[in-house]
Amino acid sequence: MKKVLLLGAGYANLAFLTSLPKSVFNEAEFTIISRDSEHYHSILLHEVVSGARDKSVLFPVEDVIPSKVKFIEDTIVEIQKDCVVGKNETYLFDTLFVGLGFQSDSFNIPGIREYARSLVNYHEASDIHETIKQELLTLKNGEKDHLHFVVCGGGLSGVELVSSLSDQLPKLCRQLAMPCKNIKLTCVEAMPSILPMFSRKLSSNAAAYLEKNGVDILTNCKVLECQKDAIIVDRAGTREKIDASLVIWTAGVKGNPVIENSPFFTSARSRVEINEYLQPINQEHQEDMNNIFVLGDCGALKNPQTGRFYPPTAQLAMQQGMYLAKVIQDHFKGKMHIKPFVYHSQGCLCSLGKKHAVGQVGSSGEIKGRIALCIKHAVENKWRVKLKGLRGMISTAS
Repeated sequence: MKKVLLLGAGYANLAFLTSLPKSVFNEAEFTIISRDSEHYHSILLHEVVSGARDKSVLFPVEDVIPSKVKFIEDTIVEIQKDCVVGKNETYLFDTLFVGLGFQSDSFNIPGIREYARSLVNYHEASDIHETIKQELLTLKNGEKDHLHFVVCGGGLSGVELVSSLSDQLPKLCRQLAMPCKNIKLTCVEAMPSILPMFSRKLSSNAAAYLEKNGVDILTNCKVLECQKDAIIVDRAGTREKIDASLVIWTAGVKGNPVIENSPFFTSARSRVEINEYLQPINQEHQEDMNNIFVLGDCGALKNPQTGRFYPPTAQLAMQQGMYLAKVIQDHFKGKMHIKPFVYHSQGCLCSLGKKHAVGQVGSSGEIKGRIALCIKHAVENKWRVKLKGLRGMISTAS
């Protein structure tokens, strides 16, 4: 029986598996390998950092995949021509789906890897939350006279994170029976405005809301270096040092390190360029790519209209997984699936804590406020329902 091997239990591969009819699993042996036994709803990791949620963002992989799919917990080290090398063993495949997710991109800025914390997975998000609580205790106990939490990156991840922190820090202080004062929150962005993917109107609305809630926004502020207790920035041409109790880096991501550690692939920033059928192109070993598909953060897919690569998002990854579910069904039926993948953006939304959001729905519909927040929550719950049925609607936010 043919071996279909899936690497990674993220949005792309789970969307693929949960979109297949049960009959398909009689046609081949399906195996999914992940270093974690649980899938995490990564678009909610900022709320794990702030304490708004905890394990409610986790889904045991074996609970959500079809029963005939084999799950293996292992860390992938390298991908080769006909096999995948893990820490525990080597796995053969006939068809390979690479959906290993992302890593933080430091852009080779000195000190980022050593001193900044990155928001990449549930474990790191939970660890950052614990660090924040420990920092609050040092303030409570008089070991420090102030705290400064700095979020580097004013895109979706950074803005959602600093917004959630501004909501939750007062609650954390109440839990620790301490006053919520002498605590500063700053969002640093190299561009002229935060949320550059939105219109100036929406970006300004978000900035005004954040500032109203006590967040200091520094735009045109490029990080030059990260130190143990500070960042060095170029702020509108002037070099400055900004003291920081904790630096959280959300300014960029790239593909999984497995890609760059696999000479079998030709890649840039740990991402493999793929065509409209989600298969690798411009490869040194192009002749060996016919049975390989790359999804999500590890794949670099160009927008045919702009010629630019699509930014890696959960929405893109899920659509890729659902597309490939149709492709493999045709393959098992002996049909040639020639319809290319077409990405249909359903909009982009950014939550600003528990009471506000901004976003764009469709090609021109700009929304803000509670209506935007309700739509954002509906999008989040849609994924929970896909994985767990109606049970997924029940959130156990902590």
